[in-house]
Amino acid sequence: MIQRKPKKCKGTGRAIGFGCLTPKMLHKFGLCIDCFKNWLFDTSEGSKYRESVQIRAKKHVQKQTKKEESEKKEENRQKKIDLMSSDRYRAKYVQTVFNKIARLIDYGQPCIVTGYYDGIMNGGHFISVGNNRTLSLNLHNIHIQSYESNGPKGGDNQLYRQGLIDTYGIEYLEKIEALKSTPALKLSKSELVNFRSIAMKIVNELKNNLIVRTPEERIVLREEINQRIGIYN
Repeated sequence: MIQRKPKKCKGTGRAIGFGCLTPKMLHKFGLCIDCFKNWLFDTSEGSKYRESVQIRAKKHVQKQTKKEESEKKEENRQKKIDLMSSDRYRAKYVQTVFNKIARLIDYGQPCIVTGYYDGIMNGGHFISVGNNRTLSLNLHNIHIQSYESNGPKGGDNQLYRQGLIDTYGIEYLEKIEALKSTPALKLSKSELVNFRSIAMKIVNELKNNLIVRTPEERIVLREEINQRIGIYN
C-alpha cells in the first residue's frame, strides 16, 4: 500500500489563495482538513461548492428513492402475476397485445362492423372469447372494431359477419368459422409469457411500418404473424 506524504497546504482550483502553507496530509483542493472546513464555511467559493454538493446529494437520493420505488412496484406487479391463473394472465397482459397487433395490421381501416372511421378503435373478436378461449389469440379472429360497436352495448355478430364478407369475401369468412374446430389449447403461463414477448416485438415492428394494406395483404400478414408467434402451428 502506498503511503501518502505530507504536502504544503496550499489551495488549488476553487480554493486557490487559501491554506496555511504547513506541510500536512491534504484533503481536497490542496487543503488540509482544517483549512478545507474553514474554506467551506467561511468563503463565498466554499459556500457555492457546499451548495452544489448538497444539490448533487439530494438528486442522488431522489434518484435512488425513485429507483427503489420502481423496483418495489415491479416486484409487487410480478407477485400479482405469479398468483394469477394462466387465463387471467392471458386476459390482462397477453390479449391486449394481440388486439393491438390486429389494429396495426388494419391500420387506416374502418370498424369491421359499422364501416365508420371515427371513434376509439379496439381489436374485436368475431368468435367471442367467452365462447371459445382457444381462438382468443388467433389473429384471423381479431379485427379492428370501434369501442362503441365492441363495447358493453355492442357485439352484433351478424353485422360483424357481413363486415367480413364485404371486406374479405365469403371464403375468408368460411375460413374463420372453420377455426371453431381448432383443438382446445391449454397454454401454460410460461408459454403465454413467451408468446407475449414475441408479440411485443411485432407490435414495435408494425408501429414502425404504418401503412394501409389491401384486404389480401392483411389476410397474409395475419397468417404470417400467427405462424411466427407459434400458438396455432
